[in-house]
Amino acid sequence: MREFSAIDIGSSYVRVLMGRRGDENEIQVNGVGVAPSRGVRNGAIVNIEGTVQSIQEAAREAELMSGLVVEDAVVNVTGKHLRGENSRGVVAVTNRDRVVTESDVLRVIEGAQNIRIPADQDILHVLSREFIVDDQSGIRDPIGMTGVRLEAEVHIVTAGRTAVTNLKKAVNGAGIRIVNMVMSSLASSEAVLTPGEKDLGVAVLDIGSGSTDIIMFVEGGVQFSSVVALGGTHVTQDLSIGLKIPMETAEAIKKNSGSAQVAAVDPIEKIELPALAGRPPRWVLRQEIASIIEPRMREIFELVDAELKRSGKKSSLSGGVVLTGGGSRVEGAVGLAEEVFALAARKGLPQTPGGFSERVEGPEFATAVGLLLSAASMEKREPGRKQSSGTGWVRKFKDWVSENL
Repeated sequence: MREFSAIDIGSSYVRVLMGRRGDENEIQVNGVGVAPSRGVRNGAIVNIEGTVQSIQEAAREAELMSGLVVEDAVVNVTGKHLRGENSRGVVAVTNRDRVVTESDVLRVIEGAQNIRIPADQDILHVLSREFIVDDQSGIRDPIGMTGVRLEAEVHIVTAGRTAVTNLKKAVNGAGIRIVNMVMSSLASSEAVLTPGEKDLGVAVLDIGSGSTDIIMFVEGGVQFSSVVALGGTHVTQDLSIGLKIPMETAEAIKKNSGSAQVAAVDPIEKIELPALAGRPPRWVLRQEIASIIEPRMREIFELVDAELKRSGKKSSLSGGVVLTGGGSRVEGAVGLAEEVFALAARKGLPQTPGGFSERVEGPEFATAVGLLLSAASMEKREPGRKQSSGTGWVRKFKDWVSENL
């Protein structure tokens, strides 16, 4: 069976994963490549040439490990240009037997897409929340049910046309064809959540380098999505300025000695800062480091909390919040999240497949693993697929099912 690939283009790193299905149909990761991201800022591509180089570097590393070639891939989309909106479609079931068919589902989904979209935005995802057949609600798959009226509750995600065009140019410029684009938070949620958590009600916060992606599930479906333009790099910048050290040193200190909760740090513990530009090494209290990190992490969580409240469904999050992404590695992040959100919180690690799974166990690989799972799902439904097969509503229905069912 052919291989499949995923590319996670972030503000700090580009990650490429390659995989294929094993003898028992399990997903095997057989190639991992990571390269510094040279052309992305706050989730948006600002230098196409630099991004192309980063993708090529990460792809070469994955290819050397796997012995395969990255020809096509599923790619992530992130940034403040993303917009999420809920919508509803309604159609009559017109066949003689009043049985809901694939064409009825496609018609109601297309009807739900009749919303006002800004001229500079295009639809990225149409995600089903639930179907309603006559007066029966909470239906995941209505095909085969009997009724006269079919309704669909969907969550529509749109993306900035310019941002998507630049993304396509960068990936294609690296000699790779895009087979699908997936919102980062949606990909991460597939890697770190269980179906039970989605049914219970849960929010995933993917704390990346330049932004924090939010997605909320209620009763199994996507209820809300948003992006906050702050992430782990902003914490690192604060440390760099506050401690008067380079960004690279600040990043290492954040990962190894940082804490998002001042009260949780031993007040007499000290950390040695390395010698710089002829200055001797010096010591600082670890609480001083935490006192710089906590305000910025708190700000990120408070902005996210405002978004959760704006959704009108925060009270439905019985499963609490799940933190993932590289920014969630900071010690004390879960405790601070529980304090700010007044909800249960946990760290979300990707449900790692087989193969070189130990290379992708960290939360910073959540999006990449989710993209790989998406690529594997597409490959399983349509082996060898190079582009959408079929014509007319058949092709559209297959594409929609690939995302939703």
